[in-house]
Amino acid sequence: MDKQVDQLLLKVHESDLELGNREQVIKQLVHAAAVCFNETLSEAEILDDALDREQVESTYIGLGLAVPHARVHGLQRAGIYVARSRIGVPWPVEEAHLIALLVVPWENPEVHLQLLSRIVRWRKSLTEAELCALAESPEKLEATLSTELEV
Repeated sequence: MDKQVDQLLLKVHESDLELGNREQVIKQLVHAAAVCFNETLSEAEILDDALDREQVESTYIGLGLAVPHARVHGLQRAGIYVARSRIGVPWPVEEAHLIALLVVPWENPEVHLQLLSRIVRWRKSLTEAELCALAESPEKLEATLSTELEV
């Protein structure tokens, strides 16, 4: 297991996202993640990379899940900031109801792939009812993700 995955920072947004398009939501998540993780991160660098990636190819995975991501130079460990939206955030193809922002070290792209595969595998294992039940409580969602991601 990669040391940077072992030191993963994980946080679930306290409230349901109700407003915003894809770009606005990514901006909100980047800001919240930078504040929450309290790293010496350049919020602008994270945002630029996440939005650039989104323009090249949508980070919508399917099953209501979008995983925007940014690779950041000098980052010591990876972080995931998760938000939920009952009404959905417009993403290409369909609306995302669960958005997981990945922020990973530029120097170790394998971390991104490890986390992405774990998140997708976790999401595919859940029924809609199970996901809805988890989404009702940020604490339960965070605890479940921590277990699944081995945080």
